[in-house]
Amino acid sequence: MNIKRLSTIGVVFFLTMSLLWRCTTPEHDMSIVELQMPKIEDQSKALLDFFQASGDYINSPASPFLIKAEDVEANQLNYLLLDIRYHEDYVAGHIDGAINIDRENIISFLKTFNSFQYEKIVVIDNTGQGSAYVVSILRALGYGNAYALKFGMSVWNSKFSFNWTEKIGNRYSEYLTDEKKPKKSKGKYPVIKTKGKTISEILEIRAQEEINYNYSVTIETLVENLEDYYIVNYWPKAIYDEVHIKGAIWYGPKTSMKPQTDLATLPTNKKIVIYCYTGQSSSALVGYLRILGYDAYSLRYGYNAIGLSDAISNGWNGFVAAEEVHKYDLVEGTSPSKAIEAKSNKITHPDLSFKHREVVQPDPREVCD
Repeated sequence: MNIKRLSTIGVVFFLTMSLLWRCTTPEHDMSIVELQMPKIEDQSKALLDFFQASGDYINSPASPFLIKAEDVEANQLNYLLLDIRYHEDYVAGHIDGAINIDRENIISFLKTFNSFQYEKIVVIDNTGQGSAYVVSILRALGYGNAYALKFGMSVWNSKFSFNWTEKIGNRYSEYLTDEKKPKKSKGKYPVIKTKGKTISEILEIRAQEEINYNYSVTIETLVENLEDYYIVNYWPKAIYDEVHIKGAIWYGPKTSMKPQTDLATLPTNKKIVIYCYTGQSSSALVGYLRILGYDAYSLRYGYNAIGLSDAISNGWNGFVAAEEVHKYDLVEGTSPSKAIEAKSNKITHPDLSFKHREVVQPDPREVCD
């Protein structure tokens, strides 16, 4: 048998086996398979379960995650500073290197910015209350290095201290009492319906919906409409037993707002107003509750707005400008110093001249810093 004949037999054998294989092997299905995600029926409960399983940040001993002005001043080059005040306030004076950004844009901004190249993200407003609210929502999204500047720009420099000193005092003392009121019976959690299919999608939708919400009320609004609110006192029981706002119900800080304790006693059909000493812890808690679907608000300036003298004399975090306000440097306009510009060359996305879009001024009594 010669070589040519062997080659011919080989080709015939190969073709025969190829035909047999095609006849006995099914065609591969190249269509795209669509994954069917199980529908989350109770989105609020699903979010609550997620928070409980991932650290329960709002009930952490470190909550509401405040950072002192001294710390920020000493670490300006190591922290990402996000100033969420109105642009005119920012231009009038800001911390060197701070980026001016609207609250509603902060989530999308951080998604495109390598924020973890910084030791901490510091959110800055005028009083510490709005920033505590925003930081609570950022923490819910997983930004575990986010902090709020305690008392805001009011303590960075005396130029802005009026944001605290002119808003606190001993007004409406007739609305204070020691008469106790019990919690309501446990009920259902709020109903949330978003287009999200996964926990992460639902969480981001809820966070974006709430981050720019007008989350607070003034003491004037509260006392004029006491019956409209379920009032939550959020400080130690011994102090609640001594004095609190009329109609207020005691909830223990870091303990009561859990599913295994009293969270389900909060109403889902009524506005909730929460107050603490300074409005910063209550603002953080409100951020958490609003994500879960509660119609919650923080009392601006907390007890300092109604019982400043008591707060100072009893050591209940009364705001004393002489003790709190610093004389740290301010940068006016929108350009950073040369030192910050040099630092910006080393980071990924330093938008140090970021400007607000135009915003509609809200009711001055309800303005959120």
